Amino acid sequence: MTRIDMTTREWHELIKPVLPHACTDKDAPELAVVRIESDVQALYAVAFDRYTLGAERHALRGAGERAQAVHIDAKEAAATLRLFTFSKDEDPTLHITIDTVSVPVVVVGERRSVNTMGVTLSRDDGTRLAMHDRRDPSRDPLAGWRKIITSALERGQGRALDGLDLSGYALARWAHAVRGGERLTVYTGPKPGDVLLITVERHFAGVWAVPQYLDAPAKVRGELPWLAEIGADTETGEKLGDA
Repeated sequence: MTRIDMTTREWHELIKPVLPHACTDKDAPELAVVRIESDVQALYAVAFDRYTLGAERHALRGAGERAQAVHIDAKEAAATLRLFTFSKDEDPTLHITIDTVSVPVVVVGERRSVNTMGVTLSRDDGTRLAMHDRRDPSRDPLAGWRKIITSALERGQGRALDGLDLSGYALARWAHAVRGGERLTVYTGPKPGDVLLITVERHFAGVWAVPQYLDAPAKVRGELPWLAEIGADTETGEKLGDA
């Protein structure tokens, strides 16, 4: 059994950044999850939909232990944010336990229960929620998340780019990882088509598969209407960044 105590706010900060990266495709239920993984130095939450991966870390106050990873349903993870709330004046302690939980099943018309790994959240006021593991160890698409992040961190410096094509629908995903006043940093790879590495301070890391289009950004820029329409208007005004 692994038990970790944190404030309710800290649980929100762990789960909320990765939820946008959980898959919503009904044909890929194995990706509609949030991976909870405990290690010696941190508790991690990870989600992945084949195009973007988000990993949030909660640094442990004392020495932790590496425990079996558990995949909880992304909708259940989102529900915990509504069930366990906090405010400016009240931020209760939340107990996170990674251990076996009882799951009801029906076998030949009879109701029974089986024990499986799971994550249980509880507070001192008696509020409690148990979520069972939905991971299939035989085909675990999130098992290699550490390698994906490590490869992006260790690769060479990004090349000079004349534009970068990004999927507009995915831009908003990264905003959930940024807390007030923090800096989000984007790292490009040395080769065209390399995934982007996204970091937010020391607590979040993710990767983003960059789409490849037939028209390079430089060609698209040359066909844009803006320069022909407004290029002659050279009135001097305030510069970007002026106070």
